[in-house]
Amino acid sequence: MIAWLARHGEAAWPRGAALGWTDPPLSAVGQGQARALAERLARRPIAAVHSSDLRRALATAEAVAAPHRLTVEVTPDLRELGFGAWEGRRLEDLWSERPEEAREWEADIRRTPASFAESVPDLERRVAAFAAALLAVTADLREVVVVGHLGSLAALQAALSGGDFASSFRSGGFDLASEVEVRC
Repeated sequence: MIAWLARHGEAAWPRGAALGWTDPPLSAVGQGQARALAERLARRPIAAVHSSDLRRALATAEAVAAPHRLTVEVTPDLRELGFGAWEGRRLEDLWSERPEEAREWEADIRRTPASFAESVPDLERRVAAFAAALLAVTADLREVVVVGHLGSLAALQAALSGGDFASSFRSGGFDLASEVEVRC
């Protein structure tokens, strides 16, 4: 099976502000990015499209599913990391306000600051459950698309490929409205 891991288009959200569980729609630019992603995947033999339940991912997934006449399968397991008290704030401020937590997180991305709503290991666990279910039900399918967020896609790439979250997060290629091919 080929899993196309696709990040949502640009959200209507301030640049540089942490965006986890807050649910803004796609911006006008993001809508165009979603259409471009859908065009790139339109000729692929996509058999299923899965998405985070957050609007920015779901709208992107619906654009991808439309040319294939598929219904998007929605799950909260693909949500972004919850940023808690930092949601909507610039993560750069973490370095001045909580320098010790910031240094620990920078040294090991899995050591999530305590002020976040969830930890990276929590994110990895919920995405690993989705990955196991995906592999169980799609073994006979040739190609699927999974639309999510930077954190959830990095965790999914690691789960499907046997890699690690930090490597996937730092070099996974998950730009806005981009797709990464993973062979399972």
